[in-house]
Amino acid sequence: MHRNMSALRSLLLGAVGAAIFVTTAATQSILGPPNEANHFIETPKGWVHPKTPWGEPDIQANLNMMQAAGIPLERCANAVGRGNCDMAKAWRTEEELKTAIAVAAGRGDLGRQLIEKGEFGRALLSGVTDPATPQRQTTLIVDPPDGRLPAITPAGKKMALQMRSGWSLPGESPAYDSPADFDSWDRCTTRGMPSSMMPYRYNGGFKIWQAPGVVVFDLEMIHDARVIHTDGRKPMPSAHKQLMGNSVGHWEGNTLVVETTNFRGNHAALINLAVVGSPAGNRFPHSDQMKTTERITRLNNDMWLYEIKTEDPVVLTRSFTVRYPMRNDPTYEWWEYACHEGNTIVPNYTLTSRAERANPPVEPELPAMAPPTGPPGPNAKPPVPAIVPADMAKQLAGRWVGRPQVAVMDYDIEIELRPNADGTLNGRLIQTTLPDSREPRPLNKGFRNFVLNGRRLNWTFPNTQEWSFSGELSADGTAIAGATNSAQGGILLTFRRK
Repeated sequence: MHRNMSALRSLLLGAVGAAIFVTTAATQSILGPPNEANHFIETPKGWVHPKTPWGEPDIQANLNMMQAAGIPLERCANAVGRGNCDMAKAWRTEEELKTAIAVAAGRGDLGRQLIEKGEFGRALLSGVTDPATPQRQTTLIVDPPDGRLPAITPAGKKMALQMRSGWSLPGESPAYDSPADFDSWDRCTTRGMPSSMMPYRYNGGFKIWQAPGVVVFDLEMIHDARVIHTDGRKPMPSAHKQLMGNSVGHWEGNTLVVETTNFRGNHAALINLAVVGSPAGNRFPHSDQMKTTERITRLNNDMWLYEIKTEDPVVLTRSFTVRYPMRNDPTYEWWEYACHEGNTIVPNYTLTSRAERANPPVEPELPAMAPPTGPPGPNAKPPVPAIVPADMAKQLAGRWVGRPQVAVMDYDIEIELRPNADGTLNGRLIQTTLPDSREPRPLNKGFRNFVLNGRRLNWTFPNTQEWSFSGELSADGTAIAGATNSAQGGILLTFRRK
């Protein structure tokens, strides 16, 4: 946990100067002026890369992945449904960066402030999300150039549909009966690769240890430790599969290059949901053919540049590369990540799932309400059902099918809108085409928080985890276009008449 924010402004403004250029194809670091490829990180003139006592480049550090935690994995992933993000913009301007740094410098450390007040529970919830540092890059993905994940193969999408997780998708109420119904993160087993090497929403400590012929990547979350041999040995035979794969490293100049193969296919998500802007549901598959290639370069006394390229011919239609800088922070505090001790996710979800399936909760089907009018407060007018004009009621009546734009899988949600004789409108979830649900199909559950405002419709799907939908009926009445959102992020979703 990072607790020292006092030097944020001076440290970051200093990083906007001259830089080192790190190629992803060449075998050495190339000094040069600040540009996009080197992330605008300063390398002082005459700086000499330190060496270990046994003569290898010294890259040992107490790094903080959280420096880049505010950068979404995919470009504009945080702006789904908002329409206020430039998909062509890969980098902030220097002026924009300075403004962001000024804002960040004044935010303080909420976790530390709450500890001083004795509010330790709130401190834990807020303090573990170490404050991120503004960066020039707008996305973690630097290749493909559009900053987006490559398309998933049909085989990959089928694999995703078979994965299980404690994180539900829109319209989904999963059944939980055993630990196998949860992903590896829920079970505190591992975050998997390449996800483990990306900045998270919290607990982003990353220590690098070295000994002759070996480098260890020690990760704060779930305490994954990757032992990487640099003594020239060959990878293990392909029959030996591991959750984190088999990593072998070598030096190209002062850059450590790590190639990892021999993964156990589809036992952990390729991208974990805790990476900001990652696909919802925590069900990004990978096969045992996946390969990652990492490059980590020390740029100066304080800054490291990290890159990871991921290839999987079974799941991905092409490779993608993530790159971001990290600061060596000796003051970064590693809080104990006691994931298994007191972990109640698996037993509590399982017991609740079984109880609710044995005693299905009643979901009343209520009509859409009109938006509130008048000032809020104790004297606010109570909500009343919305009255739908006859022509609009005719357009809305019937069943609609929508396909959430989830990158890793294809499935459909079917809903029904039913006008009533008194001019009101009811809505309900009929079913999804997901392969597993705790409830029999059709579901036939009424929308929650259903609001109708002109041609805009808002509701919450009646499932175990909250996904809200906001959309607008098209002028010709053929589509309800919008997005669905939850704590996992936003997903574009358009319903069309069945």
